[in-house]
Amino acid sequence: MNRSGLEQYWGDLIEITRLLSQSLDKDVIIRRALEHVNKRLGKRARYAVLEDTRLVIKYWVGDYDEDFHANKEIVKKSIVCKVFEEGKALNFTDPSQTNVYEHTLKEQVKIKATVPLKYVHARTQQEVKFGVLVVDSGKKQTPITEDEFEYILIMADLIGETVGKAELVQELIESYENREELVKTMVHYLRNRFVAIGGFARRLSTKIQAGEEKMYAQIIFSEIEEMEGRLRALEEMLRKRATNSTG
Repeated sequence: MNRSGLEQYWGDLIEITRLLSQSLDKDVIIRRALEHVNKRLGKRARYAVLEDTRLVIKYWVGDYDEDFHANKEIVKKSIVCKVFEEGKALNFTDPSQTNVYEHTLKEQVKIKATVPLKYVHARTQQEVKFGVLVVDSGKKQTPITEDEFEYILIMADLIGETVGKAELVQELIESYENREELVKTMVHYLRNRFVAIGGFARRLSTKIQAGEEKMYAQIIFSEIEEMEGRLRALEEMLRKRATNSTG
C-alpha cells in the first residue's frame, strides 16, 4: 500500500492500536476492528475462531441473509478452512477462483478477502493459529482493492496481537494463582511441621537435665517459635492480598 492509500485508514488503525495497548478485553477490540472494516470499506466482516477442532463464526458486522447466533460452523471444504490451515491470506477478485470450494453462507459469496489470524507466543516463540477474518461486499460482489486488502491485513495483525496479549495475560494470571496456592499450601504444611517440631523440642527441654543438651533443645524451640512467627506473618499477608483482590 502506498502512503496516500494508507493515510485514509490511519485513524482506524491508531484507535485499534491504542485499544490494544490499554485494554485486556479482546472481544471489545475484535468487535471494534470489524466495525471499522465495515464502516471504512462498506463491506461485511466476520471473525471465525477455532473452538476445539472446529472453525465457527463468532462475530460479524454487515447485512447477512442468515442468523449466526448459534455459532455457525465453517464448512470443512471451504476456502476459509484452507486459509486457516495453510496460513496464507487470499483475496479473490474473480468468481472462478473459488469454484472448487464449498461455501458456508447460503449466498455463496465468491469474491472476498480471507486472512488467517495468528500470533507468536511470547514464551515459546511458536506461531499460534486461532481464527480467520473474512471480508466481502455481499450480493454486490465488488472486489476488494489492493489498498483495502492491505488495510484488512493490518487489522488482522492487530487482532492477532490482541488475542496474543489476552492469552499471555491469562497465562500469567493462572501462573500467579497456581503459585500463590502453592505458597499457601506450603505455608500450611510448614507451620504444622514447625508446631510438631516445636512441641517435641519443648518436651525435650523439660525432660533433659541442665547442661549442653538442654541448651540445644531450648535453642531449637526458640528458633522454631521465630519461624512460626514469620509463617504467621506470611499467612496474614496472603490473607490481606486475597481480601483486597476480592473487595
